[in-house]
Amino acid sequence: MRCYRLLIRVSAVALVAIFSASAVAQVVSRTAMIERGRHLVLIGHCNNCHTAGYTASAGKVPEEQWLMGNPVGWRGKKGTTYASNLRLLVQNLSEEGWIQVVRTVEWRAPMPWWSMRDHTEDELKAMYHYIRSLTPVGQPAPSFLPPDQLPPRPYQQLPDMS
Repeated sequence: MRCYRLLIRVSAVALVAIFSASAVAQVVSRTAMIERGRHLVLIGHCNNCHTAGYTASAGKVPEEQWLMGNPVGWRGKKGTTYASNLRLLVQNLSEEGWIQVVRTVEWRAPMPWWSMRDHTEDELKAMYHYIRSLTPVGQPAPSFLPPDQLPPRPYQQLPDMS
């Protein structure tokens, strides 16, 4: 009977150790994915448009303010568009939904949607998880303005590339 109890205790400890190691590995893997996503956001220059003041301050905006959208519009011959608050955008998307949006939507200028499509699925997942790790704060971007409506200042005038 004593051997039986000892066997049960040893088995229980072994199971706890296995599950604990698995949980730790998942946390480490998720942390690595989020860090990779952060790196991709940085080298992809997402903050240049999606973070107010980022370009003007040469990137000296605290991470707590990253990807909250930008009230400065981009005006071109097809109208004025605004960089979206990605923190709010991804809250309404699943991982699969994010990948589908990135792969299928042709955003208005100056968003380089064609470059986003070149990311691997793993890279897009990492970006998604990084953005989802940020607190979903801020306001949605202003709405698109048609070309006959003058946007409030300040705004960036895009060159006519046609």
